[in-house]
Amino acid sequence: MSETPTESTSRPPNRWVQLLVGIALGFAWGSLMWGLATVIGQDTGGARGWLLIAIPMGMIGGGVAAVFGARGARSRGERLGPRMRR
Repeated sequence: MSETPTESTSRPPNRWVQLLVGIALGFAWGSLMWGLATVIGQDTGGARGWLLIAIPMGMIGGGVAAVFGARGARSRGERLGPRMRR
């Protein structure tokens, strides 16, 4: 039979995957906002305007994912900062 992993044996979530998911969600949200602005009749500047909205939203999404990932790591007891002394 297969045993379910316990809290001590389960792997921590991959931080890079969390960050990339945050960036993708932010990019998708920026694309949605651009699409809605276009539908209601705003002049959004075409593809250039789409990039000017979607890229910063993706960066914000990545920042939010990094903050929440660091908070989760801290709550699990992981060390976040570098070790300066040996």
